[in-house]
Amino acid sequence: MGHVVLRRVSWMVFCWVAIVGMGIGGIIAVFAVSSANGFREGWQGIPAFLAIMGFIGRIGNCKVILRDDELAVVNPLRTYILPKSAVRGVSVNDGGTLRFHLDDDRKIYSFAFGGSLIDRFVGSSGKAERKAETWLRSDRAESAAGAEAVAPQARWTRCASADAAIVLGVVVAAVGGIWMAFTSS
Repeated sequence: MGHVVLRRVSWMVFCWVAIVGMGIGGIIAVFAVSSANGFREGWQGIPAFLAIMGFIGRIGNCKVILRDDELAVVNPLRTYILPKSAVRGVSVNDGGTLRFHLDDDRKIYSFAFGGSLIDRFVGSSGKAERKAETWLRSDRAESAAGAEAVAPQARWTRCASADAAIVLGVVVAAVGGIWMAFTSS
């Protein structure tokens, strides 16, 4: 089977439209403020744009990955990696959020399928639930046999483009602040 990646197409479209739209709007705003008040004030919008771009990028990075023997739930800040044998079930709650049930009534919620107004009409959470249930039932006997001591893991989510935007925003803000301090009159 390899792996199957579940994500909302609408989120990817929204994220790219927002990033491109904010990029164009940010460039126009920097030029407008710079031409009216000088670059000393105009550059200050750049770190804010980069931080927002990083936030939106993390949202767009959310997904559920179904591998042969494990599940990865990638949320904006945390990624949960679970052996298939640890997953007892999958469901969608009343709000449309996809959740994976573990032992002891623990649940892992998927931000990628967190319920939305559009989902009420499209039903992407329900489709993801059906795909995850099919994945969960496939080869269940084999995965239960080799399910000894692999514990679920929680890690910080890495998203290279979003993290780079946030780091670049911090660097631009720091360099700009130092530049303003040394060039103030």
